[in-house]
Amino acid sequence: MNIDKLERANILTKNLIPKADNLLSMHRLTDERVGEYLNALMKGDKEFGTKFMQLVNETKQRLQKEFDEL
Repeated sequence: MNIDKLERANILTKNLIPKADNLLSMHRLTDERVGEYLNALMKGDKEFGTKFMQLVNETKQRLQKEFDEL
């Protein structure tokens, strides 16, 4: 395993995977912690950041459409 892969494995096991696990139990977290974990995942996992922003955008559009129909 080269140094880059070892560093990435370290980031995954010590940072990103535990934060994802914590978010799965979000009901036990403070709002501040949720934000902290989401921010860390967005910074550390580009795919997560892209998909999360897509989800937020789709949610906003759905809510706007619902509002417009009222």
